[in-house]
Amino acid sequence: MEVRLATKAGFCFGVHRAIDLALKTVRETAPPIYSLGPLIHNPQVVAYLAEQGIEVVEEIERVPRGTLIIRSHGVEPKLLEKTRELGFTVVDATCPFVKRAQRLACDLNDSGHQVIVVGDRKHPEVRGIVGWTNGQAVVVEDRVEASALPFYPRVGVVAQTTQPHANLEAVVEELKSRMGEVLVCDTICNAVVERQNAALTLARQVDVMVVVGGIDSANTRKLTGLCRLSGTPTYHIETGDQLQSEWFRGCTVAGLTAGASTPDWIIEEVKRRMEELSEKEEVVGPEEEVNPEQEVANPEEEVVSPEEELQTTPVRSLRSGDIVRGVIVQVGQDEVLVDVGAKSEGVVPLRELSCYDVSSPDEVVQVGDEIDVWVVKAEDNEGRIILSKGRADAVKAWDTLDKAFHGGETVRGVVREVVKGGLLVDLGVRSFLPASQVERGYVEDLSQYVGREISARIIELNKARKKVILSRKVLLEEEYSRKRKETLETTQEGDVVKGVVRRLTQFGAFVDIGGLDGLLHISEISWHRINHPSEVLKVGDELEVQVLRIDRENEKVSLSLKQVLPNPWEQVVENYPVGSVVSARVVRLVPFGAFVELEPGVEGLVHISHLADWHVAKPEDVIAEGQQINVKVLSVDDENKRIRLSLREVVKDKDYHNDQGSEVTIGDVFGDLLHKN
Repeated sequence: MEVRLATKAGFCFGVHRAIDLALKTVRETAPPIYSLGPLIHNPQVVAYLAEQGIEVVEEIERVPRGTLIIRSHGVEPKLLEKTRELGFTVVDATCPFVKRAQRLACDLNDSGHQVIVVGDRKHPEVRGIVGWTNGQAVVVEDRVEASALPFYPRVGVVAQTTQPHANLEAVVEELKSRMGEVLVCDTICNAVVERQNAALTLARQVDVMVVVGGIDSANTRKLTGLCRLSGTPTYHIETGDQLQSEWFRGCTVAGLTAGASTPDWIIEEVKRRMEELSEKEEVVGPEEEVNPEQEVANPEEEVVSPEEELQTTPVRSLRSGDIVRGVIVQVGQDEVLVDVGAKSEGVVPLRELSCYDVSSPDEVVQVGDEIDVWVVKAEDNEGRIILSKGRADAVKAWDTLDKAFHGGETVRGVVREVVKGGLLVDLGVRSFLPASQVERGYVEDLSQYVGREISARIIELNKARKKVILSRKVLLEEEYSRKRKETLETTQEGDVVKGVVRRLTQFGAFVDIGGLDGLLHISEISWHRINHPSEVLKVGDELEVQVLRIDRENEKVSLSLKQVLPNPWEQVVENYPVGSVVSARVVRLVPFGAFVELEPGVEGLVHISHLADWHVAKPEDVIAEGQQINVKVLSVDDENKRIRLSLREVVKDKDYHNDQGSEVTIGDVFGDLLHKN
């Protein structure tokens, strides 16, 4: 009996990462080390980790403090916070695909969507995702449960990463027929899709299927279910000891696949055990019992799904050097599969996706994207079509860039990375944007541009040397000049305009009012006295200012902020009537007295002769700057904005009242005697 292993089986990226983190923690961290629940759903691996010193715990309150590893399925944020509050050192081994699902669920919830999670509500991954929505998400396992939901005007859908696509699509179809807005985020792991497709393809080619993985592993159970749907007898086991010889009687070919939590050594053990059972049974001449369709494999059936068999699309013949258009049908961890209409799907390796280094294909492309690809090899040693998106982009890009350079046209590209002296921009070819050409002024942190799409002008182009130099500054200067001219032509004195503070000086601030920097003098910033503009403004502030003067010939503009603010002197007469006593703060001392602030923007003078009822040589002999005092209003000159105040009169009035309160009358002395008589 031949034993065939599925092309995609065993540990996925997330599980590999979790195991690596766990073993690294053992090597570098002192015990105790815990795993919050089983790190992965595989009893044999969990037992192995226990031998290495990692103890599985479910209740962290009852164990001594140490290092806690978060399982690959992830947890809710409240539990993460709790572990840190209890003093644990946390090592987060959550699968990146699960983290993405958590983040998307959180974002959808924050944006006002009713989050619906498609998956097993009892699974720890699903419970964790629900936790990231503050418990607001609703979980449905299939279309039937989705049909029982009440109406929601805005719905956001995420899926357990191990869900079959068919189940997600069925639920989404039901939701779209009954809900308002339905936003779908495909959070199913690419590795899961690859494993399911490979298992289903293999199941259609063999007499019996064996699926290896933990009994509690959701993705392994789904693999088993998919294989059974093919009509092939399928058995789910955890180890080779569970194999039974009668499963393979009369079998010519047996298939083997494994869940994402199954290590290679278990897969090899099961494969070896299957071969041993075959030899012991000495299965001979099974041909008569096997359907002829299973004896001779149809090449199309090995690579084409049933849906594709119904299509009659002609097969395209490809040659090295061709540039063809295709559709991305699958995005893996290190390659992309593209349907180019040939006998099989083409492969774009990670290094051929872009002229820049990318860590993951999904940084560049998504399933369903239409892309142009260069045929590197029409067929490699494994019969695959090898393609390159990066080379196709470069061929197209040079023609486009040459036209843009000679025509002075604007080009657009994505900033990929920061390098010495500037930025690398993806225009289909590697292009350099010097730091001095990024903005009109100096930029301290260039990393803020990474990932952004920008417009630029090509200032140097050399195809032979593969050299492209860009300038964004040229475009910004052109736009700035256009706005400057427009502002000078349309702005009038007295206009109130919007502006942005560009820089501060000792004497004021320069405000951009649309391509034109106007001066906002320190005296025009506020109604009250300030020592420096930074007391009120900061660079980047957006504000409204009034145009005081405009010199079009010299392109100079004077601005005022305080003129668009309420004038505190408009209410001075009502707020500070003559004879009233008010509280004030001493703001500065002068030889002839003291200036005090009644409120921001309103100051009055206490003359030296009104500081005390004796001769005062210097104001500082009586009061100090910053001191809060009570003063009496002597006069208000609203027109000239002057207020005369007196500290002496307040003290005199107080002494008078005190004297009045201490007078002794005849009645006070003889009142009792007179009352008796």
